Amino acid sequence: MTKPLYIGAIDIGSNKIKGMIAKKQRDSSQIEVLSLREVPSFGVRKGIIVDKDKVCQKVLELKNLLIEENQKELKEVFVNIGGYHIFVKQTSGAIAISRADQKVSQEDIERVIEASRSLTLPFNKEVLEVVPKEFIIDGERGIKNPLNLKGIKLEVESLAICAFSPYVKNLIDAILCADLEIAEIIPSPIAASIAVLTPQQKELGVALVDIGAGSTSIAVFEEGGLIHLAILPVGSSHISNDIAIALQTEIEIAEKIKLKFGEYIFKKSRRKEKIEIKPNQFFTFSLAKMANAGKARVSEILGLIKKELKKIGKLKSLPAGVVLTGGGSNLKGIVDFAKKETGLPTKKVSPKGFINLQPDPSLSVLCGLILKGFEEESEEKGSKFFEKIKKVFRVFLP
Repeated sequence: MTKPLYIGAIDIGSNKIKGMIAKKQRDSSQIEVLSLREVPSFGVRKGIIVDKDKVCQKVLELKNLLIEENQKELKEVFVNIGGYHIFVKQTSGAIAISRADQKVSQEDIERVIEASRSLTLPFNKEVLEVVPKEFIIDGERGIKNPLNLKGIKLEVESLAICAFSPYVKNLIDAILCADLEIAEIIPSPIAASIAVLTPQQKELGVALVDIGAGSTSIAVFEEGGLIHLAILPVGSSHISNDIAIALQTEIEIAEKIKLKFGEYIFKKSRRKEKIEIKPNQFFTFSLAKMANAGKARVSEILGLIKKELKKIGKLKSLPAGVVLTGGGSNLKGIVDFAKKETGLPTKKVSPKGFINLQPDPSLSVLCGLILKGFEEESEEKGSKFFEKIKKVFRVFLP
């Protein structure tokens, strides 16, 4: 019997910080969830860590809960990075093929990808990683894997994922402060895409939209590779905030109203409804007022998504359409509304393939981190070099 693999992951969000420990047998594809816990998030605004000390305290609390539930030590975690400070830039690199027989070696691939990291950024911005889009050999484009192909000059067109350096440092400090090592840091939309997108969708062309509490992420794939990524500073909590203002009530009550009556955001109704806020105490409100406030915010989110798709010329040309995930995708009626607004086929998805886990789109990022962890372990055991150099972003610790 081979020794099982254990992976820990932490998803730092604006509303909740979630953690998971999962197990997988080396000769099995099944992943068993051993521990899944969450704590309220403090010190995070719109997906960005603005107070690392508060986040450290909550991560430490979460770590202790995970260990208590699973009775297994947690030393290293895969963690996400979010926030609208993350952006992408097109970049390229070129080298001369080094071998005498003119065949592209693994070293050549590594060198040309590293060459594409050299781009000019402001002093407080940094490249997290470069994702190869296509390789070019002696002018011949569209090559996905150039290993062992012959030529004189090797080029690569890449997508550089960049971030604001102080926010990256805040994340690293918050995790290390909780006495945890970082196995890998992965942008939230990339993690979510690992959990919910199929290879067929990525090949055809698809936009993953992860609606979180404080931000909305979008990752666009085509021909199997990432072609665009953006994180927007608006999410499902803003819908609740707008409803609270419109109905002149507290945020907690607005959130309950959204969860219970959210489908009426996309329907016309003039009637009044009521919701129990305390035993035998009710709050009466107008569905029309709630709908006007909520619909305006959802329209804004979808409008920003359309703007990102238009920016890359994919507004009407993604055969696999839009895939919604994240906690905000649980809003009743949002799938049909998004389909109408974007003009693309739209569906809501949750992670699959996890034992002891109920379908929940809010767990997409966390499950993606776990899947990436097992993928990394598998690659290390198999020494698949080419796959390893395509990792999104890794922090090595002594």
